[in-house]
Amino acid sequence: MSTKLTKVVANFETSLATKLANGATSGALTSITDKNSIALPNAKYCMIIDRGTGDEEHLIFDLSGTAISNIYSVSRQGVQISGVQNLNGHRAGAKCYLTDFVNLKIIVDILNGADTLDSLNPIKYDADPTFNDSKQLISKGYADTQLATKAPLNGNNTFTGNNTFVASPKVPTPSGSNDAVNLAYVLSLVFAGVIVGFNKITTTYDSQGRVKNVRDNENGLTYLVSYDNNDNPIKIYNGMNTWRINYSGDRAVSITRP
Repeated sequence: MSTKLTKVVANFETSLATKLANGATSGALTSITDKNSIALPNAKYCMIIDRGTGDEEHLIFDLSGTAISNIYSVSRQGVQISGVQNLNGHRAGAKCYLTDFVNLKIIVDILNGADTLDSLNPIKYDADPTFNDSKQLISKGYADTQLATKAPLNGNNTFTGNNTFVASPKVPTPSGSNDAVNLAYVLSLVFAGVIVGFNKITTTYDSQGRVKNVRDNENGLTYLVSYDNNDNPIKIYNGMNTWRINYSGDRAVSITRP
């Protein structure tokens, strides 16, 4: 937005030092000193030329000293077109009056959602505000403070306290001794130790969340898992062979192979 706004000076008027013909994009002013004898700084300005006459026109331009350049004609609806658009142009000595019409038009358009803010020069608060409404525009500082205690998606994170998951988290195949393991990895170890050539599997669960059966997708066999009254797996059966899991107390100590 700031690149579109013009410099504002109260009650400034001057005149053209040169004629501005139709289509002109540069010219000069006779004076750039305001009523307090302060010279206008080099900047972008908008002036009404020939105000109150049939040749009246709003012009926006860059001022450097008394020279004006990059002249654009601004319609009463705010449309900007390069060069003077008045067919008669503007004579040398024509009165020029500073106006904030362009600024008001841009601000109103932004508030109405018809224009956008300037990304190169973002607006900001004069101090860190306190926010208490979800519809307020928050600051970067506020967002940084709120996110400081949140875990980033990338990088290393350390969690403290108890964390409860509604659904089981998904983890990749482990590679380090401290990595979390997934069910597929555990089952691959168990079944690989029991059944030779057991690699790619599909697992089905029963209504209690226990492993009901495991499908060997390479050999086309399904292995059914049986449990005791304490939900300990005790037998694996594939329709031809049975593997029994042996316990000592509450620990599985061996597997009897067929």
